[in-house]
Amino acid sequence: MSSPAGTPQLLPYEDRWQPGIAAVIKAVYDEYRLTWDPDDYHRDLYTVQKTYIDAGGFFSVLVLDGRVIGTVCALDRGAEAEIERLYLHKDHRGLGYGRLMTEHFLDWARATGHPKAIAWSDKRFNDAHEMYKKMGFTLIGDRVLDDPDNSPEWGFELDLSGGTP
Repeated sequence: MSSPAGTPQLLPYEDRWQPGIAAVIKAVYDEYRLTWDPDDYHRDLYTVQKTYIDAGGFFSVLVLDGRVIGTVCALDRGAEAEIERLYLHKDHRGLGYGRLMTEHFLDWARATGHPKAIAWSDKRFNDAHEMYKKMGFTLIGDRVLDDPDNSPEWGFELDLSGGTP
């Protein structure tokens, strides 16, 4: 069943979405003047099946009118589920789509029995940090990423066990 025109759909990865995945994430990198590195740091975007799905995680795309406008995926880190590659094209921010994709990740994390969700996010992505906090994530620290820009990141976690920490 198709969605009404103008309504985005969250869909599982298929090879046909790969160019759109790379385009959305590269657009965000360009927006923030970050280094695009398809041969190394962004290689996972060209090996989605192997890197995410075959490793026990997932990769989904947010599609509007046949075009990828957002991405979200996750890796199984044992007791922790880690959200990865949460990106949304700037023309579609502020509409609840980032939260929609994060809820999709949290649904997966709960369904796969993870007691904790982890998110690392570039310190420049303030809107994402506010969203995480509103969703109940707590700040757990910071790190410098091993990427071409040595990007500083904030770390967030959310208890999914239903108990007290």
